[in-house]
Amino acid sequence: MTKASIDLQDLRRRLYVKAKAEPSWRFWGLYVHVCKMETLRAAYDMAKQNDGAPGVDGVTFEAIEAQGAEHSSSSYGTN
Repeated sequence: MTKASIDLQDLRRRLYVKAKAEPSWRFWGLYVHVCKMETLRAAYDMAKQNDGAPGVDGVTFEAIEAQGAEHSSSSYGTN
């Protein structure tokens, strides 16, 4: 298993602590953090290392890598 960066680990820990402390809290600002390129890359690396299956769109790791990293990152709306 790959280890996430300290910033990503800190974000995960803070979300966990907040969710446990206040179960009714709604995380409206979470989208901003999920769409960070660092978070997306970490998620991609973890899914690939765990032999993740294609998503509901049917796109495989091979198809993503064939398109290139530039195209993949632009499809998330970030650079």
